Amino acid sequence: MLTSVHPTFSDRNRPSHPIYHPTQKLKALIATAQIGTDPLFGQQWYLQNTGQTGGTVGVDLNVINLWQDYIGKGIKVGILDDGVQYTHPDLQPNFNTSIDFDAAELDDDVSPGLFDDHGTAVAGIIAAAANSIGGVGIAPGATIAGLRIDFSGATGSFDQDAVALQQMVKFDVVNNSWGYIGSFTDNFLEADLAGNQTALQNAVQNGRAGLGTVVVFSAGNERIEGDSANYHNHQNSRFVIAVAALNHLGKHTYYSSPGANLLVSALGGDLEDGIVTTDRLGVAGYNLVNDPTTPSDYTDDFGGTSAAAPMVSGIAALILDANPNLGYRDVQEILAYSARRTDVKNASWSINKASNWNGGGLHTSPDYGFGLVDAHTAVRLAETWTTQHSFANEERISISRSLNQPIPDGTGSLRSSVPVNNPLELDFVEVELELSHPIVGELEIGIKSPNGTESVLVSQSSTDGSIFHPLLGPLYELKPRFTFSSSQFWGETSAGPWTLIVRDRSKGNSGMLKNWSLRLYGDKSSDDDTYIYTNEFAKLLGNPARRILSDTAGNDTFNAAAISSDIVLNLVPGTGSLLFGNLLTIADGTIIENAVTGDGNDVIQGNDFKNDLNGGRGNDTVNGAANSDRINGSRGNDWLNGGTGNDTVSGGAGNDRLTGGQDADRFLFTTTQSFRSPQLGIDTLTDFLRGSDKIVLDKTSFGLRSRAGTGFSQASEFSSVANDNAVATSAARIVYSRSSSTLFHNANGEAAGLGTGTKFAVLLNAPRLSTADFVVQS
Repeated sequence: MLTSVHPTFSDRNRPSHPIYHPTQKLKALIATAQIGTDPLFGQQWYLQNTGQTGGTVGVDLNVINLWQDYIGKGIKVGILDDGVQYTHPDLQPNFNTSIDFDAAELDDDVSPGLFDDHGTAVAGIIAAAANSIGGVGIAPGATIAGLRIDFSGATGSFDQDAVALQQMVKFDVVNNSWGYIGSFTDNFLEADLAGNQTALQNAVQNGRAGLGTVVVFSAGNERIEGDSANYHNHQNSRFVIAVAALNHLGKHTYYSSPGANLLVSALGGDLEDGIVTTDRLGVAGYNLVNDPTTPSDYTDDFGGTSAAAPMVSGIAALILDANPNLGYRDVQEILAYSARRTDVKNASWSINKASNWNGGGLHTSPDYGFGLVDAHTAVRLAETWTTQHSFANEERISISRSLNQPIPDGTGSLRSSVPVNNPLELDFVEVELELSHPIVGELEIGIKSPNGTESVLVSQSSTDGSIFHPLLGPLYELKPRFTFSSSQFWGETSAGPWTLIVRDRSKGNSGMLKNWSLRLYGDKSSDDDTYIYTNEFAKLLGNPARRILSDTAGNDTFNAAAISSDIVLNLVPGTGSLLFGNLLTIADGTIIENAVTGDGNDVIQGNDFKNDLNGGRGNDTVNGAANSDRINGSRGNDWLNGGTGNDTVSGGAGNDRLTGGQDADRFLFTTTQSFRSPQLGIDTLTDFLRGSDKIVLDKTSFGLRSRAGTGFSQASEFSSVANDNAVATSAARIVYSRSSSTLFHNANGEAAGLGTGTKFAVLLNAPRLSTADFVVQS
């Protein structure tokens, strides 16, 4: 049996449990033209918000354009919940029964109990199959499995949640749409919950072969009771992504628990904008009545932060599909830097003192985290992310102070500062407090960084601190010691004085601050900076400082992969670039070595330093300058010019025009897997010079057996033939037609025809190629 702390679902309208808000039947969703082949797709406003429920057009996950490239294939997502009806026809195609686990009954069958409807709805949001029935999940190709716990307490041991949490290490992503009811009830400093803390650390330390399982938690639905996600150690652990809920207008919902620990928001709905997803089959589940808008095996009644969290879990699966080499901390950072600000007039928004996001700091809020999760922006960043941040390379600083000082009653504040000498680039900040006060709801407790950012950890609940849960009693019974956290300093540097500020906003009750500890987490400070620009730059142009990029040292990167419109980027110091039609200047003396752009038809001009330039999607023009550059067109039909220096030029996908320029250049042809014509296109080499330039072929892409190095160690793999008609009869892997100056890939060997091979390059100056003109790379 579970104890009286009652861990339970963060579901805003679960009728079978007495401590939840009363169920309110949502209004019928407005039918819209079907965009996908799944018949309920048009009602899934969180996937594409066209205003079909009366909401704001575009307040959605911005995900559907990703599905042509990423569907979460190969990513294992665990659903730690009350079970999943895996026989549902929209879930069965993606469900793996060999890796699920029932922690309540200690077996491998996660079928739900009589009133266990929650996990089935969560599963559909993540990975309902794209199979022309029902709706579709955010990651419709991901593999899902259940980790079941019985929140009713009818079966299972007290520590079944810890047992289930220990299983997270088997998965790439784990969704947790549940939490403890009552502030400070899940305190990891207490012995009976220490196992939960250990399980979370085990997941991020050992999951995904040390890269870390991505753990997602719903923030909770106790806003109107005065609770905070920061008053729960499951939700405020630095190992997890805590998710708030917004409605179809982009505003935080009436129930979504706030907190400085929130990372991002997703969509949970209020009263008129329910979340359409899978339901238990037949008469079981949420869809208990004859609802003309939704078939009986689906529901439009789901919602809460329970619905928001699986949206982030699904997007995490897409992120890992795009880049499986990311550490769990990379995924957290990508989500933070890609999130959008909605409800811009809300007073809770502030800008922190980071300097690497759209020319300045990140927007953050205790109601929204860093904003509404944006799948498209997140995946574009993931594709171009080159660092790898895990538990193993996390840097940590810890400082403690013993005070035993009284908290001023109703006037003034108690302040305590500690110096930090080591510069970290910050992720999470933790503050452990030991204090006594009869009504913690009277207190406001914050932590202030050396840069001036103040994050509120404990917020005064009312003028008299009298928030009282009707069933659980006082919510503000702070334990003798408790750990709070904040994500709001993300991207700032740590060095300097940190100040704890305790204010008592109501007279009549006195308290004492006994001890406190500051713990900082992040990465070693480095001069190698990555400056991230997203579509939100267009909304921030009112701040002139954001339109000047200044940097003094290191090997730096301008990452505009998330910008979907055309840009002109000039890396020459002191010159101007155009983003959204507005001027951005690389300051005099500022050297940016690397750049990547996004989906638009972009122009990139390098500088006289060693550049690595990537045009991303779109039909781009990329020009190197002096020095030895790497030029990559990526997707689209691009014009690439290496300029002077010994350059490496790669067209990527599309039909590209490649110019090496002066000096000895390399023309690179590679894909991420075996040869596919769409991944290479047909490139035109405008100035290949024999004896100086080289054509570089990837062994895997072209199925070559030759050793890596200059030429073909197996001479039979290259042949030069008189004309195109002779190409198909050659047994060589790489065939050059002298009459058309065209390179072909022969995938059939000695058999007739080219098989899946085809032409991949044309050389304009018609050189007579030999094996010495090639390099094979592994």
